[in-house]
Amino acid sequence: MKMAAGFRTIGLGLFVSALVASAGTIDIWSSAGTGSNNITGTNTSVLAAASWAIPVNADYEWISYGDTGCNSLGSGGSCASSPANPAATTINGTPTAIFYQTFTLSSAAAGSLDVWADDTAGVWLDSGTVDSGNGSGGTALVAPDGTLGTHCASGAIGCTPGTDAVIPLSLAAGTYTLVIDAYQLVSGTPFGVMYDGELTSVASSPTPEPASYMLMGLGLVLVSLGAFKRRRAARAPRPLETTIR
Repeated sequence: MKMAAGFRTIGLGLFVSALVASAGTIDIWSSAGTGSNNITGTNTSVLAAASWAIPVNADYEWISYGDTGCNSLGSGGSCASSPANPAATTINGTPTAIFYQTFTLSSAAAGSLDVWADDTAGVWLDSGTVDSGNGSGGTALVAPDGTLGTHCASGAIGCTPGTDAVIPLSLAAGTYTLVIDAYQLVSGTPFGVMYDGELTSVASSPTPEPASYMLMGLGLVLVSLGAFKRRRAARAPRPLETTIR
């Protein structure tokens, strides 16, 4: 009986593992060397101002096209300006910098994306691979906020905790490019963007990979073998009991 129970446990474990393997997730986040921009081409990490939202894990970070963050942090968290801090523009003018990240979904997926920026940003989603332009050929997800607060835009998309845009996404299989038009509204102050998102497969009838089919089949075989052993044990005649008086 113990062996039958063991077969059943192992079989169910393999079957569940196969189901999990057939689903997928894709992460979309800002980090040095990931994606590109229209200024230098290469995204780099920047020193975050004390007022900026701080990442909850080490996977994503504030990025820019160069050293446009804090030059250094002073006492009390004050931020020394960097010579690379860009000049001001407006949300109706040319973006200070445009950031691109392309990703591919093998099946329909849904999730959300959080975006921060100093001073603000607009977000677009284009079809296919895009590495130029301001994203206007695609779908506008969030418009930039030109109302300034103490440190950046006072609402989404801003740079402080709680001023990020939380963007729901539900996409069919295909290749997409996230395009972020970032705007510096005050000259000589820190500039950067940060984003973090995850999409999970929501295909109604997912097609498992061949390896997943093998795991599922092996799991079912082991479960069936365990059931067969239990039935055979139940039908086996029991030895006669001898009573000593």
